[in-house]
Amino acid sequence: MNIGIVACEKMMDRICLGCLKCLNSAKEGLGMFSDYEKADVLFITSCGDCPGFIVNKVGLMLREAKNYGAEIDVIHIGTCIISATKIGKCPINVDETKAKLEEKFKKKVVLGTHPYPP
Repeated sequence: MNIGIVACEKMMDRICLGCLKCLNSAKEGLGMFSDYEKADVLFITSCGDCPGFIVNKVGLMLREAKNYGAEIDVIHIGTCIISATKIGKCPINVDETKAKLEEKFKKKVVLGTHPYPP
């Protein structure tokens, strides 16, 4: 399963160094990756910072993946974004964003990545 992950601009590589939690969870089949026999993370990109440009950034990543002969099967909205909406003041509505991504790109979108605390 080829995976793309969208992470919080303010958290990735600052709080979660190198997005280690997401990458380790994908490799070990933990958290929201437990449904896949094998999860290959082909990209991790940021939301584009508040208020976010997730749809545009995912579109760019999907086009670039195709340029390299890869097809993304599933897009994950990172646990860091979900956490930022719950405990921070992130303005992204994750349910609306999920619906927009699924409609525009015809890809499955999963809310969450790793099972670890933020």
